Order: sequence, then C-alpha cells, then structure tokens
Amino acid sequence: MYHSFCFPINFFKGIIIFLTLFAVLILFNTPVQSQQAFCYPDCYDDYWEPLPPSPPFTHQITLPCGEPVIILYRTRIACGSFLDVFIEQIIFVNGYEGGQNCGQTMSIAHMLESAMSQLVYDNPMQYPPTDSSRDTCVPNYRVMVGGCWHPTFPVGPGDFNEGTEQPPVIDAPAGLLVPCVYISCCIKYFDVCYVNGVKVVIYNPKRSTPGECDYLSHPACYPACE
Repeated sequence: MYHSFCFPINFFKGIIIFLTLFAVLILFNTPVQSQQAFCYPDCYDDYWEPLPPSPPFTHQITLPCGEPVIILYRTRIACGSFLDVFIEQIIFVNGYEGGQNCGQTMSIAHMLESAMSQLVYDNPMQYPPTDSSRDTCVPNYRVMVGGCWHPTFPVGPGDFNEGTEQPPVIDAPAGLLVPCVYISCCIKYFDVCYVNGVKVVIYNPKRSTPGECDYLSHPACYPACE
C-alpha cells in the first residue's frame, strides 16, 4: 500500500517544483521581455530606465502653441556612447481643451518634434555637458518616439495634403498624445554645446530617421516626424 502512493506523490512534487522554477524564470525575465515594445535601434543589451513596470520619468514643458504638457520618458546610455531618451507619452495639462487648442495651429509631428528638442535643451536627464563655464560639445544625443501617434483631441490642417481625409479622432476625457506603435521609430540626433556660457542645441538631420506610419494598419494615427 505504501508503494502504491509513492509514484503519484513524487509526480505531483515534481510538477510543483517545475511550476515554481518556471515562475521564477518568468519573474527574472519580465523586465527584459517587457521592454521589447520600445525602440531598440541598436545596443540591445542596454535597457531603458526606469525598468517597466516602474513608471517613467516626467518633465513639463510648454509647446509653441502656448499649452503646457507633461512628457513621460525613459533614458539609457547605449553602447557607452549614445545618450538616449525615449518619449513614451505626452499629457496636456489642460486636458482635452489644451490639446484641441494646439491642434488648431500645430501638426502632431510639430508637437512631438518640439517636445523632443525641448527635452534635450532642458536636460532633466542630467546628460553632459552640464558645466556652462567651459566651451564644449557633446554629440550623440538621440531622442526616439514611435513612428505613429494618435491624439485624443481634434487636429486641424497640417498633417496631411489637401484633400486627404484625416484619421478619426479618438474621443477620451483627457488630452493625450499616445503612440500607436512603439517600434519603427523616429530617431532624432542632436549635439549639445556650451559656447561662451550659452547653451546651443544642434539638430543633425542627416543622421536622423523619420520612422514609419502605415495609415492602412493604423487609421487613427499621424506620422510622428516629418
């Protein structure tokens, strides 16, 4: 009788051990796997920080339309040379009305490009250079956003050629800019310099890439970069 119960007990113990090890493997691999949704043009072993599911960093700016927005972003030092920033989402402080106000005078690409350049200039990441008393330049700043974004507010002319039907507006109570995809990213390169105590941000269009935005697959989306 004793031996008749030995097999099933050991069998179930083996199942429990297997499931425990499997859960541990998932736990330790979650930060890596969860980041596969973000832009990784290179340097695949350098992950975005803070690691998901931790919330991203935030920084508030004012767009050229006069509306304050909060940028949600993550950072990484890639391959020991690139100073990278990934913009995950943009929130309009004044909600739907704030987004609608900007949407009358700015394209989605203009909003995102303004956020990218302002984030580099403000440098909440504390990337070098930070000493204004020395004349110096640091290249290889890179700011990335998904290739397609959708607004939760109406957008006026500017994103499409005349006669082209605009994507439908996604109705939501808050004014948001949210990526339709996190890959196929727009990547913009910058050099940051201090000259005679004045900070200068130089955009390098030859190295930058616009990303992709497929209107057929993402009909509610606008291109992130022009």
